[in-house]
Amino acid sequence: MLNPFFNPSYLLPPLIGLVFTLVLTVVVCRGTRLDSSGRIFVGLLFGVALWCFLLFGMRASPNVAQALLWERVLPVTNCVTFVLYYHFTLTYTRTGGQRRLLVASYLFLGVVAALSPTDLIIKGMRLEPYGYAPIIGPLTPPVMVFNPLLIGAGIYNLLRRYRLSLSYEEKNRLLYLSIAVLFPLIGILLDAFTNLPPASIWGNLIFCTICSIAIVRYHLLDIRLVVRKSLVYLLMSAVVALPYVGVLSLSNSFLASRVEPWWLQALTLVVMAFVLQPLHSWAQQMVDRIFYRGRYDFLKALEDFSLEVHSIRDLNQLSGSLVKLIARALQSTSVLLLLPSISEQYDVIASIGANDFKLALNRRGPLIRWMQVNKSILHYPELDIIPQLQSLTANDIDELKRIKAELFVPLMTKEKEVIGVLIVGQKLSHQPYSEEDERLLLAVVSRMAVELENAHLLATEGALRRELQEETKRKTEFLHNVAHELKTPLTAIIASSDVLEQQLSLTTTGKTNQLLRLARNISRSSLKMNDRVTELLDFARMQTAGLQVQFHPLNIESVITDVSSLLSIVFSDKEQSLKLEIADSLPQVMADRDRVEQILTNLLSNANKFSPKGSNITLRARMADKKVTVEIMDSAPALSMEEMEKLFSPYYRGEDIDERGRIPGLGLGLSISKKLVELQHGEIWVKSEPARGNTFAFSLPVAAQNTDASDLDKVQYLENRREN
Repeated sequence: MLNPFFNPSYLLPPLIGLVFTLVLTVVVCRGTRLDSSGRIFVGLLFGVALWCFLLFGMRASPNVAQALLWERVLPVTNCVTFVLYYHFTLTYTRTGGQRRLLVASYLFLGVVAALSPTDLIIKGMRLEPYGYAPIIGPLTPPVMVFNPLLIGAGIYNLLRRYRLSLSYEEKNRLLYLSIAVLFPLIGILLDAFTNLPPASIWGNLIFCTICSIAIVRYHLLDIRLVVRKSLVYLLMSAVVALPYVGVLSLSNSFLASRVEPWWLQALTLVVMAFVLQPLHSWAQQMVDRIFYRGRYDFLKALEDFSLEVHSIRDLNQLSGSLVKLIARALQSTSVLLLLPSISEQYDVIASIGANDFKLALNRRGPLIRWMQVNKSILHYPELDIIPQLQSLTANDIDELKRIKAELFVPLMTKEKEVIGVLIVGQKLSHQPYSEEDERLLLAVVSRMAVELENAHLLATEGALRRELQEETKRKTEFLHNVAHELKTPLTAIIASSDVLEQQLSLTTTGKTNQLLRLARNISRSSLKMNDRVTELLDFARMQTAGLQVQFHPLNIESVITDVSSLLSIVFSDKEQSLKLEIADSLPQVMADRDRVEQILTNLLSNANKFSPKGSNITLRARMADKKVTVEIMDSAPALSMEEMEKLFSPYYRGEDIDERGRIPGLGLGLSISKKLVELQHGEIWVKSEPARGNTFAFSLPVAAQNTDASDLDKVQYLENRREN
């Protein structure tokens, strides 16, 4: 029997595997950034390299005894490879919930390592015609079964991630990793159930090569296309070979004496050349039925989708679902949907299979103008034929080439207005799109155009609204900051003028009297400016929900009396009379004293400003509908219905331009008063009667008699929650 030590075909494969695996390790380490899954895969490659090294040591052993020492370590390294593969799939696919199985696999690896020196796994070695062969022990079958189980679990993880992934690139990569593991599995089965020379080493090398390519390379040849093309040529070969071999067999059996074999061979080849092209189409259709048997299901899904889109208003969801379904139905490598943006261009709003490409078409560019005029599908080769499209920019042409665009489909409304463009990349099969495909696209996009336009307009309106809200927020913040900055010097001016006025009032000379009038003018003007700044601050807080109230049981009669007393000098200056009509035994209201004072001050100041000199103003407080109602009746000109509708709007100061210039104010008092009344769960309104003036009224809820401090705290807490 030939000694295996001198058989090159027996010794070289492990050495080739060792060197090749180490080269793959270097390629993976240099060709990609090593994350946790990459490091585990590098460990897997080292495991395969170690397995090749031990296998070479076993095959190069001079006798059976030494070969046994090497062979007993091989099951351990074999298990290491499969455990690391399973661990790699968990990490690569970010699969959770299988930690127990991972721990169990490592424990099983430890058990195999502990039992490897015994006869339980490898009893001994024997010589076969091709070299050394192990004599398996009683535990070898469980070990051999456990390894395929880990392979199955790893494939499950990859396929599960494949179903969840929305990326074409990731799906293709996962298919590479799934198919790669079939080769070591085939090697195991051949070694276990046949007497052929060991095949595991070649299966492992193919597995390592495919996985390394999938990890290192970003753009991979579509694995489905590879399988599909292979099946087409395999089917063609079978169809061609069977009649060819049959004809030659018949000729050898029946016609050998009368016809030379080369004549028949030449004639058969000529016939096959004529039928080869139709045969290719037939084989292509047969394989398409196998690979794309779900196509019509996808077409039905597209039809159902177009009927259900009325309930979808989110532009991203609508457009994303559309491009995904079209790509699946037509088996396209990429689909892009472009819609007009606020700028002068059509931007990609959704895409599949082209996520790393950036494409934008000018709204006034040649491609969009051509579609607006012709309103039909444009094929990519026509870009070089149609004169109007010769002015496309080099950047646009380069991007379209990278996308491998095939069809440009306009999205048109019922009025034949182009509101978007659908760009469809080439098919996975590299076959041209049929007329049926184009009719399908036109039917789908015609149904979807209106829905996409509505969703696009809704999204645009939402973006503009958010931009306006942000702008309003910035203006409000600016207003708040300006008012706050004015408050500080105003406070100092008011305090200083008060002190100066007090000091000057102690003397009675002519000069000091003049200075006293100046000090009072400073004080009066500062107070007016302080009121305006306070209004600005309150309005800014009102815009940002920062205007708050503190609820307490309040005697509103005392508030009315205090405010009327403070404003008496204002009414005296215009020779106006303020009459108070307060009902007896008014109940307390649940309100904020400072805010009620602010409301009364605003309403009485308005009555003073807009009522003529020497007129009468009446303030009436009474109980009505379990609420306390306060009415202020002035003698101002009656308001029209249009004015009353705008009266509580911010900055509104009436329709009379001359009156607005004559009467000071920012037009915020009534708006703030309305907000303060509503914050205290009350109502405010205005009534007007010709020749009888206007009545401004507000109501506040009556405080419960048993309200205590804890109840007030609860009310304040709920109010703050409502405002925030």
